[in-house]
Amino acid sequence: MKRGHWTDEQIKFALDNVGILSNLDISNQVGKTERAVKLFLHRRRASVGKSVKRNLVTELIVLKFIDVSLFVPNRAFYDAVKISQKRWWDLFHGRKSITEDEYLSLVTFLKVSLKDAFEARQLNLFEQDGQN
Repeated sequence: MKRGHWTDEQIKFALDNVGILSNLDISNQVGKTERAVKLFLHRRRASVGKSVKRNLVTELIVLKFIDVSLFVPNRAFYDAVKISQKRWWDLFHGRKSITEDEYLSLVTFLKVSLKDAFEARQLNLFEQDGQN
């Protein structure tokens, strides 16, 4: 396998096919090892298996940072919001739903105004009502 930087075509193919093709199939197509593909997708925070309809965690981060890749949690963050690292990544990737206490703790830590946080939450309620 060829080592080196990922080309734009390889990046696009990998991101477009995450969750559709296996990492092995992606690696065969882009000419990288399966491990390289797995690490690349992990670094890009590309996720498979979302279970929540709307990810409020990433929406809060976008309110504060505009781009989710600019937010890098550390031990102080986990301690302040009282969310374990494993739970955080499940919330971030949309595999689990955030609780009210976790949401309020995250809003407080990110210093997002309660008005903005409430409006984001309300929009979520209206969208869910419209879908049912």
